[in-house]
Amino acid sequence: MGRKTQVSILLCSTLLLVGSFGLSAQDQRPSGGKIMRLTTEETVKRALDSNFALQNLRYELAKSDSNYLKSESQYSWRLVADGSFRQSILPFNQNNVFTGTKISNDTIKGGIEKTIRATGTYFKLEAGNTRFDSNAFEDKSNPLTAGFAGLALPPLYTGFITATISQDLLKNSFGYKGRNQEKILDNQAQMAKNQVSLQISQAIVGSLVDFWDYSVKLHSLKTYRKLQENVKDIRNLTIRKQGLGLSEGFEVNQWNALLAQADSQLETAVVQKEESKRKLARTLKLENDTDLSEETDLLEEMPEKPNFAKDLEIAYKKRTDYVNAVKDKENAELLLKNAKNDQLPTLTLSGSASSQAQTITTPEKNYTDSGDGVTSLKYKDYNGKVAFSYPLFDKGVYAGRRDSEITLRQASLKEIDLRNEVRDDVKGRIDSVEASYKIYKNSIVTESETQNYYNGVLRSFRQGRADAVAVKNALDTLVRDQLSLTQARVNFNIDLMRYYIAKNTLLERFNLDVDKLIPTLE
Repeated sequence: MGRKTQVSILLCSTLLLVGSFGLSAQDQRPSGGKIMRLTTEETVKRALDSNFALQNLRYELAKSDSNYLKSESQYSWRLVADGSFRQSILPFNQNNVFTGTKISNDTIKGGIEKTIRATGTYFKLEAGNTRFDSNAFEDKSNPLTAGFAGLALPPLYTGFITATISQDLLKNSFGYKGRNQEKILDNQAQMAKNQVSLQISQAIVGSLVDFWDYSVKLHSLKTYRKLQENVKDIRNLTIRKQGLGLSEGFEVNQWNALLAQADSQLETAVVQKEESKRKLARTLKLENDTDLSEETDLLEEMPEKPNFAKDLEIAYKKRTDYVNAVKDKENAELLLKNAKNDQLPTLTLSGSASSQAQTITTPEKNYTDSGDGVTSLKYKDYNGKVAFSYPLFDKGVYAGRRDSEITLRQASLKEIDLRNEVRDDVKGRIDSVEASYKIYKNSIVTESETQNYYNGVLRSFRQGRADAVAVKNALDTLVRDQLSLTQARVNFNIDLMRYYIAKNTLLERFNLDVDKLIPTLE
């Protein structure tokens, strides 16, 4: 065979190979599946609606103010009522000649009561009726009482409206401790809400990372599949060249080894892609036959240039752990104030005032008779009481104050430590996102230059000035740089989300209101 014939055959083989080298082949989608392209916002929405961890956190958010609301119940209006019934039967003797041997004393009353939030004052207003009945002088057969039969009375009804008030003047002076406790519970509710909102932000980032990780795995699979095809074509071309005497047998051995390596890389990529897909489908509750598009709306530029001073100020105002540390210190201060008040005596002033009326007809007349009834305010009953209590040598009270002082010092140290930690974290996140942005931009340049280099080697190969090994090396480099570019882009977006978390502004980034995340319970 002449040299011209050999060159012709080699040229034809080269043209066949060149047709299989391009890395821009159309993506082959599995038939029968649904192709879904998710945006970042859609992924977040699906995660909030479908992700079990996020749903659970949203329900925890709904319970964050439970202790505060339960404490509020002590300031609610209450409807109260009670009744007492008493009957005494005694033997007849000189002691009960005038009182009777059968006495009934029944009382029914009801009203409303409330502890006033602002002052801690207890107030109650009630109305009722007492029925008194005695058989005194009713026994006409008794010679001792028969002469006084005119003094016998039917049942006597006493109606009344009573207002009662009670106030602690020292230990809980005008609701001082109650207001402090209310503020503590309010702070605890806010702290729980802040903590859950941070966990929601972290879970959102986790869902996005799962989504982006699937995109990387899918792109890697496509790249390794194309790499396998190209290695196989080069191997086949080398075999044909060997038949023409243009290559050696050991070159075929080399390409067989490289093809086996490419097959292994492809199998690994398939497994990783399927694992990532299953995890994402579970997170977003996707149907089994749904295939996600490789296209994503990953950011390629920074929305705004980080500013350490400004970002640190925002972090101190919004960062959950630091804000909670500040509230924790405030709670410790309030607990110390209450502990100091616990060392004071208890001095309670209470009193009641009643308007009352009596009749022997019906209980209703005590309220309908405008002349002598309860509403006339003619007949009154006043009651006042002062109660003083002070435990002597109460070690528990002093231990409570000591512990409160220690808790306050611990909270102050924690606040200082977290302030420094937030400062370092914000600085670290800014450095990370700026570095990953530069790496991403450098990866774009690297991939572009590698693509140009590969195209140049390919042209030389077409012209017979480069061998297949040079093409393979250029192809390997291009594959590696394309994978690095995809990963660098994802890393930049992940670092950007973590930068938002460092400032606790991720929910604002997606226009999410924490209060609107609370699920509606029917």
